[in-house]
Amino acid sequence: MYVHRIEFRCSAEQLLGRTAEFADELLGALQQNGLVCEAECSPVYLEGGSYVAIVLAPEQMSFAPELHSECVTKILGEGAALGITVTFTAVAEDSSGEQTCACHSPSGYVLFTNFLSVAPPVRCLDCFLPVPLYRFPVRPAGDFHDVICWQSDYRSCDRLQMNCTVLEKATTRQMSDVGSTLSKVGRENCSVLESLSGKPFYYYLYRANGRSAKSEMARCCPSCGQPWYLETALHSLFHYKCDQCRLLSNFAWNLSP
Repeated sequence: MYVHRIEFRCSAEQLLGRTAEFADELLGALQQNGLVCEAECSPVYLEGGSYVAIVLAPEQMSFAPELHSECVTKILGEGAALGITVTFTAVAEDSSGEQTCACHSPSGYVLFTNFLSVAPPVRCLDCFLPVPLYRFPVRPAGDFHDVICWQSDYRSCDRLQMNCTVLEKATTRQMSDVGSTLSKVGRENCSVLESLSGKPFYYYLYRANGRSAKSEMARCCPSCGQPWYLETALHSLFHYKCDQCRLLSNFAWNLSP
């Protein structure tokens, strides 16, 4: 993950208000393109005659023109027509952030996030590092809106169940039940991304509590009912894997050694 500075400079003082609106519009488009992580949390401030945004992006080269979606390119063109110049500058690597996947040709991917993560919600199945969304062929809608909305919903559920006060059971069920709305939307995203990338895309089902270690080892895939327990956990997290249903899960946390 890298910290970037985006400067929005306007050619006329009377355009300052429009420049602020333009900055918000462009940051939203960059997020939907997978170039910016959590644009809504990025501070935007006035510095001299320019607006400046400090953002997190997956990589140092995340804002290369060839990675811009049609929407981002269109908005930049509209800004240029108004006399607004946009400059992208990589500041430094985020000291608390993760590296991104460097695998040449991953064998597959998993849709995965949690309440602490601001990284892209796709992980390489081989190295388990985040994969920038813009590495995938663009979705039919032209951006990754559905994936990013799922990420926001999942993180909200995870935060509520971790806080253990409001809606703990309901949000845990959303993350654990293969038939929940959250899981259905997530699996739909996996299906689309798999068809676009040509690589297997797995969905992670959170497992909070189990009755006993013996029953945990014996539990079957909740979608097809077939055995899916792994003798050796994948990335020390996934103790269950169903290739047919593209599902992954963990050993119940309350029974973990």
